[in-house]
Amino acid sequence: MNRTTPPQPKTGMLALFYIAAFVASFNEIIINVAIVDIMESFGIGSVTAQWLVTGYMIVTVVLVAAIAYLSARFSLRRLFFMGSICFIAGSVAAMAAPSFPVLLAARLVQAVGSGIFIPTMMNVVMAVAPREKLGTYFSIGSSCIVLGPAFAPVMSGVMVTVGGWRAVFAPGCIVFAVLALVGIVAVKNIAEPSRPKLDAPSVMFMAVGLVLCSFGLTRVTTDLPMAIATIAVGGVAIALFARRQKSIDDPLLNLAPLTRSGFSVACCLVIIAMMMTFSMSVLLPLYFETTLQLSAFTAGMLMLIPVLVNALTALVGGRILDRFGTWPLLPAGFALIVVGFVLLVLASGTGELVPVVAAATIVYAGVGPVFAPSQTAGLRTLSPEENPHGVAIVNVCIQLAGCVGPALFVGVFSSAGFTVAVIAAGCLAFIGLVTAFCYARAGRNVH
Repeated sequence: MNRTTPPQPKTGMLALFYIAAFVASFNEIIINVAIVDIMESFGIGSVTAQWLVTGYMIVTVVLVAAIAYLSARFSLRRLFFMGSICFIAGSVAAMAAPSFPVLLAARLVQAVGSGIFIPTMMNVVMAVAPREKLGTYFSIGSSCIVLGPAFAPVMSGVMVTVGGWRAVFAPGCIVFAVLALVGIVAVKNIAEPSRPKLDAPSVMFMAVGLVLCSFGLTRVTTDLPMAIATIAVGGVAIALFARRQKSIDDPLLNLAPLTRSGFSVACCLVIIAMMMTFSMSVLLPLYFETTLQLSAFTAGMLMLIPVLVNALTALVGGRILDRFGTWPLLPAGFALIVVGFVLLVLASGTGELVPVVAAATIVYAGVGPVFAPSQTAGLRTLSPEENPHGVAIVNVCIQLAGCVGPALFVGVFSSAGFTVAVIAAGCLAFIGLVTAFCYARAGRNVH
């Protein structure tokens, strides 16, 4: 975010954006526990229904990629109210949706709000927080993003049980209406807006690339030739996007920070960690409700356990990073994730509930010390001038994981079952472990 004068601490405004990010992340997976009911209501399969998650994340990625433009073009207050209006309007439309296409469209409108609030919260942190305490402040923000999904399954389960799947959109709508009223007083501008240009071809290349890649990943286990062809075309679109960013004066997403190895490797770790979180947040409710035949409410309550543990370990991880750096924090976190997946594979074969929840809790406990610390470690390698671009890239990585993870692993789940999907996730986590070990050992981040 552009700044003209050194910002003064704005604790109340920062708290408001923390809450907004919490609700936005809450909304990202509010639909997960309700997916089975939505499938029955509209007569669709899990691969089609998961587009309520993947489509949402694609729109969020595009908005996150454009946050540098949006932050320069609009004042902070205007961004806040634009996001609030989109979120509220999308929620109302979703509650009244007569068909699946309308429901999907409503979710995409909601996604505009998430695409604004999550990265803007991080930008506000960068603008307000003392640099020597960035790890702690980012961990608080990370915990808000993680605690949203922690309460979402529980709230979703309650709302589905009491009022049906349409009711799951009511809590977020009400909270954002209140936040918008509070924001009239609490939200203050940090910088003056400018008049940058929005590069439409960049938006098109990114959106087309993400849609095709996500669609292809859902077909990997059912139609491999189509999957390969679709992913290849999507990859070309994303490559064209990256190439265009280097050739235009006002790129949608400045990719220059990725030339720094300390930052680019950290981004890879963020993607892998978040693929684990987003994927489990979809796969576990499906497993609980379809394989174990549990109710939506019970599935939501069970999801609360691992995600709360994730939030706790994220806070601890931020403090450890501020004091000791990335070694051995990052490899230890990924080691926990790998162990958790191994145990989850063994537990899923028994069909017993307690071992599955315990193994999933270990996975989530490992993500906590990896997610926010990887972001902070990468951002610390950048100059103050590069920080806004770095924040935008990190947020794109987070939302990209939300697109790719569910699309890939739900596709595997729908054709090969939960255990095979977990094995695939475990293999990816092992790659993360090796990468984190080399990254932290080499000490490439600036501490």
